[in-house]
Amino acid sequence: MSAWTAPHSSLRWTEASPTRFVGRRAERALLDVAWAAAARGSRQVLFVGGEPGVGKSRLLAETARHLERNGAAVLAGGCAADLTTPYQPFVEPIAALCPALTDGSLALRPSSRLSRDRVLAILDTVIGTEGPGGSPSDRGYRQEVFDAVVETLVAAATAQPLALVLEDVHWASESALDLLSYVVERTPATALLVLASQRTTAPDRSVSLADHVSRLYRLDSVHRLDLAPLDLEEIAEYLVHEGGVPDDRAPEGAARMRERTGGNPFFLRELVRDLGAGGRDVLRPDGPAPQSVQDTIESRVRTLGAEARAVLELAAVIGDVVDTDLLLSASDAGPAETLEHVDAAIDRHLLEPRAGVDTLVQFPHTLARQVVLDHLPRARRTHLHLQVAQALERPGPRTSTRVRQLAHHYDHAHALGYTAEAVRYLLQAAHLAEDALAHDEAADLFVRAAELEPDPGGADDARLRAADCRILAGDLPGARELAESVAADATSPHRLRGAVLYEESSWRSARPSSRAVELLTAALAPTPEVPDEPLRVRALAGLGRSLVFDHRDAEAAALAAQTIAHARRLGDDALLVVVLEAGLTHGHTPADLPRKLERAQEVSHLCQRTGDLWHLGHAAFHRSLIAYLTGDDHGLTDARADLARTSEATRQPYFAYFAGSVDYTRQFVTGHFDDARRTSAALLELGATLETDGTTGPWGVQQYMLRRETGDLESVRPLITGEEDLHAAWAPGLLTLYQELGMADATRRALTWLVADELARYASTVGGSGVLALLCDAAVAVQDEDAAERLRPAVQEFSGMNLVFGGLVAAMGSADRYLGQLDSLLGRGDPERSFAIAEHMDASMGAPVHRAETLAAHVLHHRRRGPAGCDVPALEREARGVATTLGLPRVLRRLDAAEHDPGRSRHPDGLTDREVEVLCLLAEGLSNRQIAGTLVISENTAANHVRNIRIKTGCENRTRAAMYAVTHGLLT
Repeated sequence: MSAWTAPHSSLRWTEASPTRFVGRRAERALLDVAWAAAARGSRQVLFVGGEPGVGKSRLLAETARHLERNGAAVLAGGCAADLTTPYQPFVEPIAALCPALTDGSLALRPSSRLSRDRVLAILDTVIGTEGPGGSPSDRGYRQEVFDAVVETLVAAATAQPLALVLEDVHWASESALDLLSYVVERTPATALLVLASQRTTAPDRSVSLADHVSRLYRLDSVHRLDLAPLDLEEIAEYLVHEGGVPDDRAPEGAARMRERTGGNPFFLRELVRDLGAGGRDVLRPDGPAPQSVQDTIESRVRTLGAEARAVLELAAVIGDVVDTDLLLSASDAGPAETLEHVDAAIDRHLLEPRAGVDTLVQFPHTLARQVVLDHLPRARRTHLHLQVAQALERPGPRTSTRVRQLAHHYDHAHALGYTAEAVRYLLQAAHLAEDALAHDEAADLFVRAAELEPDPGGADDARLRAADCRILAGDLPGARELAESVAADATSPHRLRGAVLYEESSWRSARPSSRAVELLTAALAPTPEVPDEPLRVRALAGLGRSLVFDHRDAEAAALAAQTIAHARRLGDDALLVVVLEAGLTHGHTPADLPRKLERAQEVSHLCQRTGDLWHLGHAAFHRSLIAYLTGDDHGLTDARADLARTSEATRQPYFAYFAGSVDYTRQFVTGHFDDARRTSAALLELGATLETDGTTGPWGVQQYMLRRETGDLESVRPLITGEEDLHAAWAPGLLTLYQELGMADATRRALTWLVADELARYASTVGGSGVLALLCDAAVAVQDEDAAERLRPAVQEFSGMNLVFGGLVAAMGSADRYLGQLDSLLGRGDPERSFAIAEHMDASMGAPVHRAETLAAHVLHHRRRGPAGCDVPALEREARGVATTLGLPRVLRRLDAAEHDPGRSRHPDGLTDREVEVLCLLAEGLSNRQIAGTLVISENTAANHVRNIRIKTGCENRTRAAMYAVTHGLLT
């Protein structure tokens, strides 16, 4: 096997920038430091930004030449403004490496999950060598595409330290930006320097790029380098060396040039070139002064003859870089004349040769090309696009790159009667982008084809293909808009399909609405039934899911059962996965969990068999939630693994969010609170990319729980009055804050309102069970027995399970712990059994934070009701040991308060304060109803107290109870 020889990529700049390079000393020093670190195996990334013409490309060119002279391998690529290609600007670098990968001079690392043949097959789609009509194999998921690129770059960097130069990434597609982020994230210990240039000024500034870069800044060795205009000293140096200005006149000339150019290096270069052509009078105060670089370029264009100008205009329509073979084929002039006109443009610095490639010329800067385009009448430009398109149609390899060029030029020429050609090539380009898993670009191409397609049915088909791609790209609002435009059209043959896609893009966004029900119902109504039976089954399953969000649960459940049975009869596994997934939305009570788990497990089994990770991810989310609820630690681990696998493969942020929620839960319940804080912050940032009502609410709950457990709530005390409007805020949050801050009256006020008016919202629903935990804590803290009595049935329904907020927003621990506390307060049930069940649950989940809470609650129970044969000091030592080890000041405070409660053992026979109050009222001869009215409790609660008093004191009737009160001095 021969050793790899890196291509001389820096040649692309050799002739393009023959003038003197001045200034940028600090920037070059920073680049040298970055390269030194990269060469040692620590990947470095610099985003070089600035306005157009500020010298970004020139700085990268000088750096590339310098690095290549010092033993680096340099690979370069760029993006074009008007011909977006999936995965630009990686096309050229990867194309340069493919031959070495093919002949074996570059070897993949042994740990690569992909074979060389698989990598090469995937890279064909990245660089666009495969054309339509081929046999695209299974492309897998986007992670495979990204991994193939990373493995190839790592192979090159392993053979020779590598500099990857990417120009104009502000024009990169969304897929390319995702790939760039992935390359940066996955190469921390690689001898790789990534240099990416970007425009940071309007109108070219890319919001999407800014979002990607801001997330990458969290990583080590990712930096931003913004270029400022040249200063007076640097301009003077340039004038001396390139303009032939005497040293003594250079400062004066620099001031004039700074005033005219703003220190923009490209404008400066072009003006100085004019000086060299006899324009030195420009330095005189009264000399001619071009107002902009546009004026400079225009003045040169005017010196060309009409035919030469026409060739230059044709070149501008072709692009920044011009294939002279294509130019010759498209030109109205003969080959010899066309080449002469190219030479004339080169002489005037309007074009320049592309070093190392004889068949390419390029504009010296995108600004120069734009000046030419801006002065083209619309009709003339349209005809030139047609000339280029027809030249591309001539015999030659029909690669995906050529298909995209044909789509671009016919699109711009469609007004001349070439709509059919434009639509055909736009659809071909869209399908090629789909093959490359470039979902955003595919969607854009399908949308454009739909805009031009004269046949309504064909246009709607293209729109729905675009909607599919939008869903895969995570653009759910865009998918909904496209799908609704078809579903709402009663004349469309694709109406039902549109309604199905609308519903799918709605539920995934966590923003379902009755609109999905309306569209599906209307689309399903026509008779006879839709011939595409699987589509109809899918629509009915979606309707069932939508009805859940419309609170029509019975109808929803019936449709779920019907569609699942229908899919089984059809024997269609893919359809079965879809309808089972829709069925996961049904059922929100503890009794529904077994059926929901069974469906989620079947979906997972089918997906594992077929490799369908999209549906596996949603099933894994439901499995993770059910696993925590039921205390299945192994199930939680398995579900998290499936979520991580799906997130990595699909690159969809909502799967990463679900996986992160599992991580947060584990970190919290094991007492790794610093890790939990970091994960919560990452989830907040990740949630900002999702189309939901926001993740600040879940983040707020998580932050509160972290502060509560670590004793960090005092800082908010000055902000809380206790008189807050319960209707204007999240009342359960205020309740628990009042309780933790010791505001007993405010706690009672909030608890009374919540139990009376809001309990039904949270009782029996899995997602609301976390609120039950807060209500129980508050009822026990203020000893509100009436509230405890009303809470008990709701908590009892969750016995044997954990309580939770939403989809693992916050883990509250075993329901039996809360049940034991309520029973201890009420003096009923079997608290010992409840605490034993809770401790078993805590142990099976490996959740020491939950265990500390359970042990403390158990201790407090015995402080309230007496030892009853329990070694309470030993139990308390165990609770304190766990709480001290984990750093749980809240648990320790609760134990301290119980230990120093002066009233905890002053009453005989373990009577509670409330039971003594009831006993005294009994001695006064009051009935249960009168006692309830006096103490503002329910009559049922009063009867329970009377029963407990009789059990504890052994008094068989009220008379004996009255005597007991007198004998023990309880009457005052």
